[in-house]
Amino acid sequence: MLYPYDTKPGQRFRIEQWEPFLNARGIEIDYVSFADEELNAVIPLKGKFLAKIYSLSKAFFRRIIQMKGASRYDVILIYRAMAIAGPSLLERLCKLLGKPIVFDFDDAIFLTHTAKSNRLFGWAKFAGKTAAICRVSDAVTVGNTYLAEYARRYSDNVSIVPSSVDTKKYVPRNHTASQSKTIVGWTGSSTSQTYLEHFNPMLRAVFADREGVELHVHSDREPELPGTPYTWHRWTPDNEVDIISTFDIGLMPMPDDIWSQGKCAMKALLYMSLGIPAICSDLGANREVITSGENGLLCTTTGEWVDSINKLVEDKELRKTLGDAGRRTVKEKYSAEHCASLFADAVVSMLGKKELQNAN
Repeated sequence: MLYPYDTKPGQRFRIEQWEPFLNARGIEIDYVSFADEELNAVIPLKGKFLAKIYSLSKAFFRRIIQMKGASRYDVILIYRAMAIAGPSLLERLCKLLGKPIVFDFDDAIFLTHTAKSNRLFGWAKFAGKTAAICRVSDAVTVGNTYLAEYARRYSDNVSIVPSSVDTKKYVPRNHTASQSKTIVGWTGSSTSQTYLEHFNPMLRAVFADREGVELHVHSDREPELPGTPYTWHRWTPDNEVDIISTFDIGLMPMPDDIWSQGKCAMKALLYMSLGIPAICSDLGANREVITSGENGLLCTTTGEWVDSINKLVEDKELRKTLGDAGRRTVKEKYSAEHCASLFADAVVSMLGKKELQNAN
């Protein structure tokens, strides 16, 4: 893993969330993270260059020591990369251990994309190493079709395993009747929050000087939304379900760029799992999850966004219809149990192929 347990959405809604279901299939996981709590805390901060370099250096040495114990495992799982920065050296060394490697990623990490606080370090991610990791891996699992198309250029063993939601934990709550205002909400990390901020002109058009409707933002950094009134909730793993459950409508706006094309529809899935109607940008994996007008709404233009939000604010019955349909979609196709089974199948199939190759 790249980050400490239960701190990053990608890890949480993929590998970590699947663990109990993988255990039931006889697959046990040990988490060995690259970043410690110190590095994880300093990465999002603006500046702090020396502190970041110091913490990264320690993490590299720690990772090399960790690799010495990797030979005792049956399979080595690489999530996104073995290190936050640097070329594919660690992954190539890992290949020399002779153990099967499964490589999992859920973003277009083959593109350079960084938060503003780390813009100067973007080059250090060596985004091109994703191709090399695909090549040295025995199986590659990815979150959506767009990512699979990329991975298949470098690997002939690629499986699509969507990010998922624990539908036993994320359960719809009947809160609307007790709320005097309609809450339109957004949840996400400080990095993806730049998308919300990019759409601030649209948000101002909806929320400025408007009574009875509130914008709530749930994240690890207070947003920069000049002119738009909002309520900010600091994200923690413990308050996630409680805060999102207060939303009447969930938003997932994204700019139409190549990075967004690789994003999994995780925010939409969270809203939908809780029976909250999702309004999302009409691109990428959102199109795989949402059929607009049936289990959510998809938008392209600013006018469509404003109209869609206003429509759901004014129509409680439509909110319930779309929310209920969204919940059904998640339970059928994107539950943690279902997606963990897909991941387990990919691992077991890969091990079977390796045994056959060794026998020959």
